[in-house]
Amino acid sequence: MSLSIKIKFQDDFKIIEMEGRILSEADLEPAHKMLNENKNWKLVFDLSKLQHTNSSGIAFLVKSLTRSRINGGEVVILKVGEGIKKLFEITKMDEVFPIVDSLNEVKSIFKS
Repeated sequence: MSLSIKIKFQDDFKIIEMEGRILSEADLEPAHKMLNENKNWKLVFDLSKLQHTNSSGIAFLVKSLTRSRINGGEVVILKVGEGIKKLFEITKMDEVFPIVDSLNEVKSIFKS
């Protein structure tokens, strides 16, 4: 598999660290399982170590955002690398997701 996922809890939100490359839907199986078992809908995706994603990764993030908002939560993207940042700009995902560079910014989003 090309993708590894680590989950950490901070304050009242969950940080999902994604590292590696999303090359196919199969790479996202653990992420889908995590989302299906999720109870806390304040999600932070740390993409600082994500080197590449395709449309499957973008679709997963949008699905996460939709489910979070339906359940009264939010999705924040933390620390996007240059390659992913450019993809977010091209696909206009930077207008859909709050994208921040620090945990303090995450905390302020969840406080409001």
